[in-house]
Amino acid sequence: MAAEPPRPQTIHSRIAALNLGHLGRAPTTPAPIESGPPLHPLPLLRSQTTNLPATLSNGHIIGDAIGNEPESLTHSRFLPPSAITRTCQKKPSPPALPPRKHSSQPSPALPPRRSSAALHRRESSGSISSTISTISTISVGTDGPSRTPGSRTPSTDAGRKLAPVFNPSTLPPLPPKRTPQPVDTRYRDIERSRMGLMPTKSSPNVTTRTVESPPTLPSRATHHLLQTTVRKESAGAIPLERPPALPARSALLFGMNKAEGISTTAGGDGSTLGSEASTGGPPPVPLSSKPDLSKLLPAKPKLAAQSQPSSLPVFSCLCCRDFSAPDNHATKFPREGVPSIGWLATQLVAPFTSPTDQARVIFAWLHHNIAYDVVAFCNHTVKPSTPANTLATGLAVCEGYAGLFTAIASSAGLESLVVGGHGKGAGFSPLQPGQPIPAEYSTHAWNVVKIDNGEWKLVDPCWGAGSVCLQDQKYNKRFATRHFTMNNDEFGLRHFPTNKSLFHRVDGRQQIPWEEYIIGPSGSAAAMPVQVYEGVAEEEGVAETKFSPSTYHLPVSADGTIHFQFEKVCAHWDPIRNGPGKPYPYVMRIHNADGRGGDEIRVFNTNGSVWWLDVENRLLGRKGQTVGIFTIQELGGENARGVSVEECRRAMGRKGWSGGALAAWELV
Repeated sequence: MAAEPPRPQTIHSRIAALNLGHLGRAPTTPAPIESGPPLHPLPLLRSQTTNLPATLSNGHIIGDAIGNEPESLTHSRFLPPSAITRTCQKKPSPPALPPRKHSSQPSPALPPRRSSAALHRRESSGSISSTISTISTISVGTDGPSRTPGSRTPSTDAGRKLAPVFNPSTLPPLPPKRTPQPVDTRYRDIERSRMGLMPTKSSPNVTTRTVESPPTLPSRATHHLLQTTVRKESAGAIPLERPPALPARSALLFGMNKAEGISTTAGGDGSTLGSEASTGGPPPVPLSSKPDLSKLLPAKPKLAAQSQPSSLPVFSCLCCRDFSAPDNHATKFPREGVPSIGWLATQLVAPFTSPTDQARVIFAWLHHNIAYDVVAFCNHTVKPSTPANTLATGLAVCEGYAGLFTAIASSAGLESLVVGGHGKGAGFSPLQPGQPIPAEYSTHAWNVVKIDNGEWKLVDPCWGAGSVCLQDQKYNKRFATRHFTMNNDEFGLRHFPTNKSLFHRVDGRQQIPWEEYIIGPSGSAAAMPVQVYEGVAEEEGVAETKFSPSTYHLPVSADGTIHFQFEKVCAHWDPIRNGPGKPYPYVMRIHNADGRGGDEIRVFNTNGSVWWLDVENRLLGRKGQTVGIFTIQELGGENARGVSVEECRRAMGRKGWSGGALAAWELV
């Protein structure tokens, strides 16, 4: 079949096509064109076109929105005018559309619609919605609301059954409550269950067996004083008996202190009882068997005197207290192996609970591990130091000793302070007669620490570690424990604190004036105290403040006798327990009349606590000479400890001797 030739379009069909292209747009009027040639050539303009809206095959519009538009006209309300050529003529219209072919086939028929009455509801949770209650979710060109397929209608509730109303009266009755079974009945059932089963005849061939009950126990003999209580049970229950109580017997019936006059027999059964069975009370004490203490005491062994408890105030008197444990413990931690002050404090005080022992072990550790910086002291190059610096270098002066002591004590939980002030140490010279009293000044540092019973104790770890010899600038390392054990009043003779609240005297005085301290206990600048050598005095337990005469200068022009005397630091100080051993004998060397008769040795008398000697004034010597007290340490080449006064006097002049100086006076 040949193709049908195109039909010519009429004016009306072409106008309809153009109207279809401008659907939804506002009409525009082309602007008038001015006559005459333009001043400048116009640029070549491109034709402005728009996209036609999409259509379906049946001619319905899918969307009513405008199609793509040029960017420059996005916000404009009007369309651009038609394109104009250079000759100011309109562009030719587009060619005509081809004619639509008419289909010769008829459209298929739709299936017949079923009525809603043909649908039946199922008895299930999935119901089929009626076509009356549903509307398609796709609306074509409509603005009305749409319903969902799950919307409820009266037809969906057809055939639904509701639960019956709750009625408590229709519930079944509860089972009866179980009553507790009595204890006696429970035990009775248990006993019955233990009984043997009765034999039954299942056949004539089975032999029967009779289970015999166990034999009954023999009856227990009852005492006439004992009563047996039998519980009465119900009929058929097995009676339960309580165990009988033990007979109350006296301790005298067990073979101890049996004496006459105590009834040991009782009636019927011949049992042995004490008299308390009949009287209801304890038996009388047999006096005939009482021991005679007068005969036992002489035969009792006696304890040794040293094992008896001592009534001496060991903890209040530091001079006679045994500090061997803390002193030995302090040697176990050399400075080179100490990582920190806190670690050292913990290790030092760990074995001791007494604050006095804890302070003593710190005092002893400083003696073993810190040396006096003699070079810096003699060259006047002493610099301020810290406890950490002192621990690292091992060198310090008085400030370094005091600072490290307080640092360790505080880390260990002790209360301690550093005290600054004046000290009569190396370089100090007593006032000469007529010399004015200087103003107060500070040269030293020490410590105060709280020990047992809350007592504040003044200690000097620097002087306790050793002494300095200024002549040869050498440090003499010596453990001077007296700077820990001396009382605060004696401590104050050579220490004057800047803070006047840190005297802590035991004589009741809050403080002493500077003049009294700098002059000394004699009360006069001309009265210098006696020269006491600390090493020997401390080792032998001699008190430095108890020498007589107490002044250093002794006049020789006066007539009469001078009484020399000294004593121990404490009345209960034991040279064996607290010192190195038995005491040495003491002697005095004098120069006789006018110092021309040769030296003479006089032996001191003693009672074990005090030593004394009387010497005529004229026999001491001449002016300018020195008399002194010495210890006899070797006599005839042997150790002189424990040598009596009589033995020493007999040996003088016949045996050689050697010893150490204890004290000295100058004759004036």
